[in-house]
Amino acid sequence: MRLFKLGLVLVFAGIILAVIAALLPLLLIAPETGGVSVTGSGCVVVFFVPVCFGVGEQAHVALVLAIALAVVLVVVLLLFNAWIIKTLRGAEGAVAT
Repeated sequence: MRLFKLGLVLVFAGIILAVIAALLPLLLIAPETGGVSVTGSGCVVVFFVPVCFGVGEQAHVALVLAIALAVVLVVVLLLFNAWIIKTLRGAEGAVAT
């Protein structure tokens, strides 16, 4: 139950952080400057394949960062999967003996 609450808090914290990150450039721009430039990128991981996209003047920098984070995510998922399989095989041997 404690892990469920922790997960719920982390999801809401992520949503709040995303909203703040989206609104922060609007709050920091002085009205007299006039020009606004927006750059963004993102990755969607479908199974183990990251699909990345980007838009804006500096999209290539943001896209490289998004791809690097997606690769790190895939590596962490593979390591976590291997750890779970190893733990489950160890638990089967402990129950059988």
